Amino acid sequence: MKCTNCRSSDTEVFFILKNAPVQSIVTIKTYEDAVAVPKKDLSLTFCHNCGFIFNSTFDTSLDLYTKGYEDQQGFSGTWMKFITDFTERFIDKYDIRNKTIIEIGCGKGDFLQVICKLGNNKGIGIDPAYVPGRLEENPNLRFIREFYTESHGDLPADVIVCRHTMEHIHDNLTFIKTIRRAIEKNPEVIVLIEVPSIVRILRINAFWDIFYEHCSYFSPGSLSRLFRWNKFEILDNYLEYDNQYLFLEAKPAQEVIDMPHPDEEPVPELKKYVDQFVISVNDELERWKERLLQMKKDNKKVVIWGGGSKSVGFLTHFNDLNVIKHVVDINPHMQGNFIPGIGIQYVPPKFLESYRPDSVIIMNGVYEKEIQKMLLEMNLNPELISL
Repeated sequence: MKCTNCRSSDTEVFFILKNAPVQSIVTIKTYEDAVAVPKKDLSLTFCHNCGFIFNSTFDTSLDLYTKGYEDQQGFSGTWMKFITDFTERFIDKYDIRNKTIIEIGCGKGDFLQVICKLGNNKGIGIDPAYVPGRLEENPNLRFIREFYTESHGDLPADVIVCRHTMEHIHDNLTFIKTIRRAIEKNPEVIVLIEVPSIVRILRINAFWDIFYEHCSYFSPGSLSRLFRWNKFEILDNYLEYDNQYLFLEAKPAQEVIDMPHPDEEPVPELKKYVDQFVISVNDELERWKERLLQMKKDNKKVVIWGGGSKSVGFLTHFNDLNVIKHVVDINPHMQGNFIPGIGIQYVPPKFLESYRPDSVIIMNGVYEKEIQKMLLEMNLNPELISL
């Protein structure tokens, strides 16, 4: 199979996940509809030419994002502090003030609202999953409920932002070429990309971060090469949020730049991580299985805190053990819905006040202090297990 980033045929499958729910964070109102969500095999595939990792068996005919897609993060104080601090640094770095920002895949508009407020900017969000009414009124914001196409190149833009979208795009080569053509006449535009880092996933065996909706997995090297080989100059390339999120900043170049960015890892280095993951991930899965079965044997009440993709990625492996009965999420738009392919219902944090869990598995350790504070406010002190 050909790499979807560089079209090389020098690829190999290294990890197969069987029966993964094809959706992760769509809102589903009934148990019956949740368990009816299709499941498909996922085949992580490594490209020896550019280092890109992708699901080579991804079904591109699926509609995953236009029906109740729920990805809003702004209910967490931890996330809001991170995104505000990051945005202030980004604004200062490139003097993003009184400018026009286009965000491709803007979700519910949280980031666009922040960057427009902090820099007195105007924003245009493009996303078929945008839901009106979630944000406070702002005359400087407007939203287009569509997928991004080359026709949107007619929109004025000083900055193009694409956060947590490219991991959902199967053919990123075509996507990047579309952006490059759209800004052909605007050589000063700054492009900001944010995606999960596959390096962290491989190094710590983060199997919960592998799920069907993510068909593309980037490293600093593979993301930089994709942009460089399509006539972009890499301005910066770095990791944030406990090395979970990979950021790239770029601008158009007149020609292909052959010189690697200093923070690009070479392809052979990433291949070493892939080889180690193949050896160690099954041991990690077995350790978790034994741990959960021991909790079941000890009659412990175990909950997951953190809905969405990570909980689906985790429960895909262990739901049949029947250990975890509840998944907590602070997003009120997820509460009461049922997890795709799994069937567990999301509950609000207050549910734990009466349930009184013995153990809480935190899907993202970045939020541990925030979660611990909420638990203590409910006079709860369960064992915390942070991923």
